[in-house]
Amino acid sequence: MRQDAQRWDARHAGRAPGEPRPPTGIDGIDLPDRGRCLDIACGLGEQSLWAAGLGFDVVALDVSATAVAALRSAADDRGLADRIDARVVDLDRGLPADVENDCALVICQRFRDPRLYPAILDAARVGGLIVVTVLSRVGLRGGAGPFHAAPGELLDAFRRSEAEIVRAVEGDGEATLVARRVGQL
Repeated sequence: MRQDAQRWDARHAGRAPGEPRPPTGIDGIDLPDRGRCLDIACGLGEQSLWAAGLGFDVVALDVSATAVAALRSAADDRGLADRIDARVVDLDRGLPADVENDCALVICQRFRDPRLYPAILDAARVGGLIVVTVLSRVGLRGGAGPFHAAPGELLDAFRRSEAEIVRAVEGDGEATLVARRVGQL
């Protein structure tokens, strides 16, 4: 965790979040009623700010204390501090227990750890929406690295009886999956 935290702290140093924006792939999909939103590997928090602005209570997780501090500051500036619980978390240890089966919306944008896929599904409550976007080998220009998903990886990981696939798109070096949790584990 320490090396990851240092690398991401350096990358986020002196930067502020951009404008709030929805996660990739969610356009045209009905959002669940408000409730809790989990933003995994939130970075500077543009999706966290977007979700909080819509009325979700957000738990935002990132390894970078610098990014989490910037998100907290931006949330305070926008009057959203009471809606965003931004936490420094080592995702190598998994997701916090207090989010399991509790989230109306789960967002994971451009962070890939296949070991977390079951926990991402488990974080959603029944009826909850899951939006995952990762780097992909599909349509990639240039060489794939260790963080690029194999073709069909997201579909394979979330094609379980508890998940209804709403949208799955792969191309141009990126894969996005939107799923709705439909049953208990």
